[in-house]
Amino acid sequence: MTLERTPAVSVIVPVHNVEGHVADCLDSLLATALGSFEIVAVDDGSTDGSAAILADYASRNPETIRVFTKPNGGLGDARNFGMERARGAYLAFVDADDLVEPDFLSALHEAALSTGADMVTCGIVAFTDPAAPHPYLPEPDMTVFGRSLAEEPRLLYRVDASACDKLYARDLFERAGIGFPVGVAFEDVPTTYRLLAAARCVVKVDRPLYLYRQARQGSITSAYGSRFLELVAAFSVVAEFYRDRADYPANRDAVLRLLLTHLIAGRYPDFLTAADAPTRRRYVAEVFTLLHTVSPAWRDDVVCRLLWPNTALRTISTHALLLRVFCGLPLGLALRLLARMGAFDPLR
Repeated sequence: MTLERTPAVSVIVPVHNVEGHVADCLDSLLATALGSFEIVAVDDGSTDGSAAILADYASRNPETIRVFTKPNGGLGDARNFGMERARGAYLAFVDADDLVEPDFLSALHEAALSTGADMVTCGIVAFTDPAAPHPYLPEPDMTVFGRSLAEEPRLLYRVDASACDKLYARDLFERAGIGFPVGVAFEDVPTTYRLLAAARCVVKVDRPLYLYRQARQGSITSAYGSRFLELVAAFSVVAEFYRDRADYPANRDAVLRLLLTHLIAGRYPDFLTAADAPTRRRYVAEVFTLLHTVSPAWRDDVVCRLLWPNTALRTISTHALLLRVFCGLPLGLALRLLARMGAFDPLR
């Protein structure tokens, strides 16, 4: 029987057809150094062996793991379902094919308690082999953290979009009045950046404590098709949200920088150089339409000059035809040229 207690942290783990990885995920969470936490595992209509694995882990760890089953509704729906059943004062979200370091929960929880932050983020790294994750690039500007967005607009583009490398005060969702959108891709984007506007303090633990599995067959990041167009739709929600706020003039540059970073600068090494030509053409057209709604003269904005100090890279990145042609070059050549122009400089 599960012990009745109020855990400090509830970790919500949506599970859908990940029988090859969910045990490793749960093992990494059970190895956490935090003494008071629960795992709320949500079986989102799995049709493989995931449900049996969850049942086995819950039977062996009844004091920690609670399993719920629901019809398939997608990642956002499963997270919302888990939040409704979570009991902790703080919430974390871990995808069932990812891993966490043993001090993931303890380090973020300690930071939240010591600073009063209601959003704590950490470093995140990709892996295909858990024994050899990608190198971690430290945060280039820690001075933006420890404040709210009202105090420091740069937080908008220094906080990454993922929901999984963070710890949240439970009441942050209640104050923001939002959950995760259902039935869309890239559901983290509108959630993270709308929560950010409601956060009274955001801090960062600058260590790679969350490891996400890269290019799993069937994952969003492994499919460079039309679904990536939904990334534009997700950031359109964010742009509209901020444009409707009274403090938009103070945040306008940060909103533009956010869009440029995630939709162009952050897409060089994956989508833009991997998509087929028709999809790339449509994607670039939709991105540029969105940018024009935020700032009709965005190409000449100081934000572009700060993001792309290299004139050639800035010219390529701000003209649709040049961007499409450049990203259609052979992958190796495009990446070498991008590196020479400083496209991957973490200080950008």
